[in-house]
Amino acid sequence: MNILIIEDNIKMAENIATVLRHENYFIDIANDGETGLHKASTKNYNLVILDLNLPLLDGIEVCKKIREIGTKTPIIMLTARIDLDSRVEGLDSGADDYLTKPFMMEELTARIRALLRRESKVKNTKIELPGKITMDLAAKQISKKGIEVNLSPVEIRILEYLVTNRGHVKSPTEIYENAWGLYNEDVIFSDSLKVHIARIRKKLDPDIIKTVKGFGYVIE
Repeated sequence: MNILIIEDNIKMAENIATVLRHENYFIDIANDGETGLHKASTKNYNLVILDLNLPLLDGIEVCKKIREIGTKTPIIMLTARIDLDSRVEGLDSGADDYLTKPFMMEELTARIRALLRRESKVKNTKIELPGKITMDLAAKQISKKGIEVNLSPVEIRILEYLVTNRGHVKSPTEIYENAWGLYNEDVIFSDSLKVHIARIRKKLDPDIIKTVKGFGYVIE
Protein backbone atom coordinates (compact mmCIF):
# COMPACT_ATOMS: atom_id res chain seq x y z
CA MET A 1 0.00 0.00 0.00
CA ASN A 2 1.36 3.40 -1.02
CA ILE A 3 0.60 6.46 1.12
CA LEU A 4 1.45 10.09 0.39
CA ILE A 5 2.02 12.45 3.33
CA ILE A 6 1.66 16.17 2.49
CA GLU A 7 2.80 18.00 5.63
CA ASP A 8 5.01 21.10 5.99
CA ASN A 9 6.09 20.19 9.53
CA ILE A 10 9.08 18.05 8.59
CA LYS A 11 9.41 16.43 12.02
CA MET A 12 5.73 15.48 12.13
CA ALA A 13 5.84 14.14 8.58
CA GLU A 14 8.83 11.96 9.42
CA ASN A 15 7.21 10.73 12.64
CA ILE A 16 4.05 9.71 10.77
CA ALA A 17 6.16 8.09 8.05
CA THR A 18 8.17 6.08 10.59
CA VAL A 19 5.03 4.71 12.24
CA LEU A 20 3.41 3.82 8.92
CA ARG A 21 6.55 2.15 7.57
CA HIS A 22 6.44 -0.12 10.61
CA GLU A 23 2.89 -0.95 9.51
CA ASN A 24 4.39 -2.04 6.15
CA TYR A 25 3.14 0.93 4.12
CA PHE A 26 5.32 2.52 1.43
CA ILE A 27 5.58 6.25 2.12
CA ASP A 28 6.22 9.37 0.03
CA ILE A 29 6.48 12.83 1.61
CA ALA A 30 5.86 16.33 0.26
CA ASN A 31 6.42 19.44 2.42
CA ASP A 32 4.37 21.97 0.43
CA GLY A 33 1.08 22.00 -1.42
CA GLU A 34 2.42 22.30 -4.95
CA THR A 35 4.82 19.37 -4.57
CA GLY A 36 2.10 17.32 -2.90
CA LEU A 37 -0.37 18.02 -5.69
CA HIS A 38 2.21 17.07 -8.32
CA LYS A 39 2.94 13.76 -6.58
CA ALA A 40 -0.75 12.99 -6.07
CA SER A 41 -1.42 13.76 -9.75
CA THR A 42 1.40 11.71 -11.23
CA LYS A 43 1.57 8.59 -9.05
CA ASN A 44 -1.04 6.12 -7.84
CA TYR A 45 -1.54 6.15 -4.07
CA ASN A 46 -3.88 4.11 -1.91
CA LEU A 47 -4.32 7.02 0.52
CA VAL A 48 -3.25 10.64 1.04
CA ILE A 49 -2.63 12.30 4.42
CA LEU A 50 -3.04 16.03 3.82
CA ASP A 51 -2.27 18.94 6.16
CA LEU A 52 -4.65 21.90 5.93
CA ASN A 53 -2.12 24.71 6.37
CA LEU A 54 0.55 24.32 3.70
CA PRO A 55 2.94 26.73 1.94
CA LEU A 56 2.51 27.56 -1.77
CA LEU A 57 -0.93 25.89 -1.96
CA ASP A 58 -3.14 25.24 1.06
CA GLY A 59 -4.70 21.88 1.84
CA ILE A 60 -8.21 22.88 0.77
CA GLU A 61 -6.99 23.85 -2.71
CA VAL A 62 -4.82 20.73 -2.97
CA CYS A 63 -7.81 18.55 -2.05
CA LYS A 64 -10.11 20.30 -4.53
CA LYS A 65 -7.58 20.00 -7.37
CA ILE A 66 -6.98 16.31 -6.62
CA ARG A 67 -10.71 15.72 -6.95
CA GLU A 68 -11.01 17.93 -10.05
CA ILE A 69 -8.60 15.72 -11.98
CA GLY A 70 -10.76 12.72 -11.14
CA THR A 71 -8.59 11.07 -8.49
CA LYS A 72 -10.73 9.06 -6.05
CA THR A 73 -7.91 8.24 -3.60
CA PRO A 74 -9.08 8.46 0.05
CA ILE A 75 -7.84 11.64 1.77
CA ILE A 76 -7.40 12.20 5.51
CA MET A 77 -7.06 15.89 6.30
CA LEU A 78 -4.96 17.02 9.27
CA THR A 79 -5.32 20.41 10.91
CA ALA A 80 -4.77 22.34 14.13
CA ARG A 81 -8.07 24.15 13.57
CA ILE A 82 -10.75 22.87 15.94
CA ASP A 83 -13.73 24.93 14.74
CA LEU A 84 -16.58 23.11 13.04
CA ASP A 85 -16.56 25.35 9.95
CA SER A 86 -12.99 24.27 9.14
CA ARG A 87 -13.92 20.61 9.44
CA VAL A 88 -16.95 21.01 7.23
CA GLU A 89 -14.91 22.99 4.68
CA GLY A 90 -12.33 20.21 4.58
CA LEU A 91 -14.95 17.54 3.99
CA ASP A 92 -16.75 19.65 1.40
CA SER A 93 -13.48 20.07 -0.52
CA GLY A 94 -13.35 16.31 -1.02
CA ALA A 95 -11.62 14.88 2.06
CA ASP A 96 -12.88 11.52 3.32
CA ASP A 97 -11.91 12.01 6.95
CA TYR A 98 -10.67 14.75 9.26
CA LEU A 99 -8.24 14.53 12.18
CA THR A 100 -7.48 17.43 14.53
CA LYS A 101 -3.96 18.01 15.85
CA PRO A 102 -2.64 16.91 18.24
CA PHE A 103 -3.70 13.31 17.70
CA MET A 104 -2.59 9.87 18.75
CA MET A 105 -0.81 7.82 16.11
CA GLU A 106 -3.03 4.88 17.01
CA GLU A 107 -6.08 6.90 15.97
CA LEU A 108 -4.49 7.88 12.65
CA THR A 109 -3.53 4.30 11.81
CA ALA A 110 -7.03 3.09 12.79
CA ARG A 111 -8.65 5.64 10.47
CA ILE A 112 -6.27 4.65 7.66
CA ARG A 113 -7.23 0.99 8.05
CA ALA A 114 -10.94 1.89 8.13
CA LEU A 115 -10.72 3.93 4.92
CA LEU A 116 -8.71 1.28 3.11
CA ARG A 117 -11.19 -1.42 4.17
CA ARG A 118 -14.08 0.71 2.96
CA GLU A 119 -12.43 1.22 -0.42
CA SER A 120 -11.74 -2.50 -0.83
CA LYS A 121 -15.35 -3.40 -0.01
CA VAL A 122 -16.82 -1.15 -2.68
CA LYS A 123 -14.41 -2.14 -5.43
CA ASN A 124 -16.27 -2.55 -8.75
CA THR A 125 -19.63 -2.30 -6.99
CA LYS A 126 -22.52 -0.77 -8.91
CA ILE A 127 -25.96 -0.34 -7.40
CA GLU A 128 -29.18 0.21 -9.35
CA LEU A 129 -31.77 2.51 -7.77
CA PRO A 130 -35.33 3.42 -8.76
CA GLY A 131 -35.73 6.09 -11.45
CA LYS A 132 -32.98 4.54 -13.61
CA ILE A 133 -30.32 5.85 -11.22
CA THR A 134 -26.99 4.03 -10.95
CA MET A 135 -24.35 4.57 -8.29
CA ASP A 136 -20.82 3.29 -8.83
CA LEU A 137 -19.43 3.03 -5.30
CA ALA A 138 -15.86 2.43 -6.46
CA ALA A 139 -15.73 5.37 -8.88
CA LYS A 140 -17.91 7.62 -6.69
CA GLN A 141 -20.10 8.35 -9.73
CA ILE A 142 -23.86 8.71 -10.00
CA SER A 143 -25.80 8.65 -13.25
CA LYS A 144 -29.47 9.04 -14.15
CA LYS A 145 -30.71 7.45 -17.36
CA GLY A 146 -27.10 7.05 -18.44
CA ILE A 147 -26.15 10.69 -17.86
CA GLU A 148 -23.66 11.46 -15.08
CA VAL A 149 -25.02 13.68 -12.30
CA ASN A 150 -22.63 16.03 -10.52
CA LEU A 151 -22.96 15.67 -6.74
CA SER A 152 -20.68 17.37 -4.22
CA PRO A 153 -18.32 15.17 -2.14
CA VAL A 154 -20.58 15.58 0.90
CA GLU A 155 -23.68 14.67 -1.11
CA ILE A 156 -21.91 11.59 -2.47
CA ARG A 157 -20.92 10.45 1.03
CA ILE A 158 -24.45 10.92 2.37
CA LEU A 159 -25.99 9.06 -0.58
CA GLU A 160 -23.39 6.28 -0.38
CA TYR A 161 -24.10 5.74 3.32
CA LEU A 162 -27.86 5.57 2.77
CA VAL A 163 -27.47 3.39 -0.34
CA THR A 164 -25.28 0.85 1.45
CA ASN A 165 -27.84 0.74 4.27
CA ARG A 166 -30.95 0.50 2.10
CA GLY A 167 -34.11 -0.36 4.00
CA HIS A 168 -32.70 0.87 7.31
CA VAL A 169 -33.69 4.27 8.71
CA LYS A 170 -30.60 6.27 9.66
CA SER A 171 -30.70 9.14 12.14
CA PRO A 172 -28.96 12.48 11.48
CA THR A 173 -26.37 11.50 14.10
CA GLU A 174 -25.55 8.25 12.30
CA ILE A 175 -25.33 10.01 8.95
CA TYR A 176 -22.90 12.63 10.24
CA GLU A 177 -20.78 10.13 12.14
CA ASN A 178 -20.54 7.64 9.28
CA ALA A 179 -20.83 9.76 6.14
CA TRP A 180 -19.02 12.86 7.41
CA GLY A 181 -16.73 11.36 10.03
CA LEU A 182 -17.66 13.95 12.65
CA TYR A 183 -20.07 14.51 15.49
CA ASN A 184 -21.24 17.89 16.72
CA GLU A 185 -24.63 18.64 18.24
CA ASP A 186 -24.71 22.10 16.66
CA VAL A 187 -24.63 20.46 13.23
CA ILE A 188 -26.79 17.46 14.04
CA PHE A 189 -29.68 19.67 15.04
CA SER A 190 -29.16 22.34 12.39
CA ASP A 191 -30.66 22.55 8.90
CA SER A 192 -27.35 21.60 7.24
CA LEU A 193 -28.26 17.95 6.64
CA LYS A 194 -31.72 18.91 5.40
CA VAL A 195 -30.10 21.19 2.82
CA HIS A 196 -27.85 18.41 1.54
CA ILE A 197 -30.74 15.94 1.38
CA ALA A 198 -32.81 18.51 -0.54
CA ARG A 199 -29.97 18.98 -3.06
CA ILE A 200 -29.67 15.24 -3.63
CA ARG A 201 -33.41 14.96 -4.22
CA LYS A 202 -33.39 17.90 -6.64
CA LYS A 203 -30.51 16.47 -8.67
CA LEU A 204 -31.72 12.86 -8.73
CA ASP A 205 -35.34 12.32 -7.78
CA PRO A 206 -37.70 13.87 -5.18
CA ASP A 207 -38.55 10.42 -3.79
CA ILE A 208 -35.11 8.80 -3.73
CA ILE A 209 -34.59 9.56 -0.03
CA LYS A 210 -37.57 9.15 2.29
CA THR A 211 -37.96 11.21 5.46
CA VAL A 212 -39.16 9.25 8.47
CA LYS A 213 -40.39 11.94 10.85
CA GLY A 214 -38.78 11.77 14.26
CA PHE A 215 -36.24 9.16 13.17
CA GLY A 216 -34.24 10.15 10.11
CA TYR A 217 -33.83 9.15 6.47
CA VAL A 218 -33.97 6.00 4.40
CA ILE A 219 -33.56 4.73 0.85
CA GLU A 220 -36.05 1.90 0.38
